[in-house]
Amino acid sequence: MQYNQSSEQGMILSTKCRKVLEMRDGGSLDRISSLPDELLGHILSFLPTLNAVQTSMLSTRWRYLFTLTTNLSFDEPQYFRFLDKPSSKGFKRFINGVLALHIVTPIQKFSLKFRRTYEHDYQHQHLLVWISAAILKGVKHLELDMSSREISLPNCIFYSQTLVTIDITTVIHKLDLKVPGLVCLPSLRVLKLDNVTFLDGESIKRFFGGCSQLKELVLLDCELGTEYVDLSALALEKLTLFWCRGHLEINAPNLTNLSYLCSWPNDGVDMTFLLKNPCSPSTLEVGFRSYEFSGHIPQFVLSLIRGAQNARELILTFDALKLLTRVDNNQLPTYAKLESLYLDYCCYDTWKCVTFWLANSPQLKTIVFNEGLLKDTSCDTEQNWHPSAKLAPFSSNVETIEVHGFEGQKSELLLLNYLLENARVLKRLILYKCSSMKTEDELQVSKELLMLPKASTYCTIQLK
Repeated sequence: MQYNQSSEQGMILSTKCRKVLEMRDGGSLDRISSLPDELLGHILSFLPTLNAVQTSMLSTRWRYLFTLTTNLSFDEPQYFRFLDKPSSKGFKRFINGVLALHIVTPIQKFSLKFRRTYEHDYQHQHLLVWISAAILKGVKHLELDMSSREISLPNCIFYSQTLVTIDITTVIHKLDLKVPGLVCLPSLRVLKLDNVTFLDGESIKRFFGGCSQLKELVLLDCELGTEYVDLSALALEKLTLFWCRGHLEINAPNLTNLSYLCSWPNDGVDMTFLLKNPCSPSTLEVGFRSYEFSGHIPQFVLSLIRGAQNARELILTFDALKLLTRVDNNQLPTYAKLESLYLDYCCYDTWKCVTFWLANSPQLKTIVFNEGLLKDTSCDTEQNWHPSAKLAPFSSNVETIEVHGFEGQKSELLLLNYLLENARVLKRLILYKCSSMKTEDELQVSKELLMLPKASTYCTIQLK
C-alpha cells in the first residue's frame, strides 16, 4: 500500500514538472503567446514603452509586438533608472527607433517626460519631430513634461483634428507659447498648461477661439500678459486658475466648477478674473497664497464670493476666509443651495465668518475642516476666548462636521462645545486625531468629548 502511494505521488510530481517544463520551453500551455497580435499589443499598451520594448527579448514571437501598442510613453527618469549605461543620446535613439517601427494608427496617448538633458538641438529639433509624429498618428491624448530651454511646439499641434486632451508642464523656464494665426482643435475637451507664457492677449484669443468644444481648462503658474483679455468659452464647464498672472474676462454660461487661487502681494493681486455674464458655478474654490495687503477687498473677489450664492460646494483657504472678515455680512447673500463647506482651518477672527455660513446656508449638510479647528494663534489677541460668549448662536441643518488634524486642545474642545450646543440636527462629529497625539492623551480627550452637552439627541462622536 505504501509502495502504491509513493508511486502515485511520483507520477503527480512528474506531471507537474512536465507542465512547468512545457511552459518554460514555450510549449502548448503558453496561452499568452497564443493570443492574437492585436490583443497582445493592447495588453502591452498598459506598460511604459521601455518595458513594452523589453518584452521583445522573450522570444521571436514577441520581437515586434511592442510596435502594436496604442499608447506610447517615454519617461527619461525611468530610462536612466533601469539601464546600466544610460545616456541622453541613447534616450533620443530609443525614441526615434520606436517611432520608426511603430505601425498602429491612430494611437490613444503619447506621453513624453524629460528633464535631465539641456542640449538645445536635442530639446528643440527632436521634440518637434516626436510631437509631429504623434499628431500624424492621430493621437487623442498628448502629455508633455519637459525642461524648457528655448524650445517650441510644432504648428501641427494647433491643427489636430483628433486631440481630445493636451497636458503640458515645463520646468526651469517658462515655455513661450507661440500661437499661429489659425488654430483649429475641434475635438479638444481638456487643456492643462503649467508654467506657460502667452506672448500677448491676441494669441490667447486665437488659441481659445479655436477650441470651441473645450470642457475643462487648467492654467497653473501661467503668464497671461498685462492687458485684459476677453474670452468666450461657451462649452466650458470646469475652470482652474492657480498662481497665474494676468487679467481674464470670460463668458462661460455653462461653467459649473471654478477653482481660483492667486498670490496677493502688497501692490495688488497677480490674477484677476471676472465672469462677464451672470454665472453661479455649483462648486467654487477660492484661495490666496498670502495675506499681506492693507487696502480694501477688491471688487472681483467680492463678486466671486457673491457669485457662489447658488453653489452646492464651497472651498475656502485660510487666507480667503481671513480676507472675508473685512466684508460686512450684509454685503453677502443667502447661500440657499450650499450643501458642503470645506475650510483649511480657522483662527479666532475667522470663526465669525464660519458662523455666518452656518446661519445663512439653510441647506448646508456638511462642514469639513481639512487642517484643524483652530490654528494660527499669532493673530489671536484674547487670552480667555470663549466661543459661546463671543459668537452668535446659529440654527442650521448641518448633519456632519468633520475635523482633520484634531489635537484635543482646550480651545478646540470649547469650539466643539459651541458647535454641539447649536447644531440641533447634527448626526455625526468625526474627529481625525493628529499623528502626534499620545495614547494617554487620546483616552483623556475621549472622556472630555463624552461629557460635552449636545443639542442633537442623535449625534455620535467618533475619534479616529
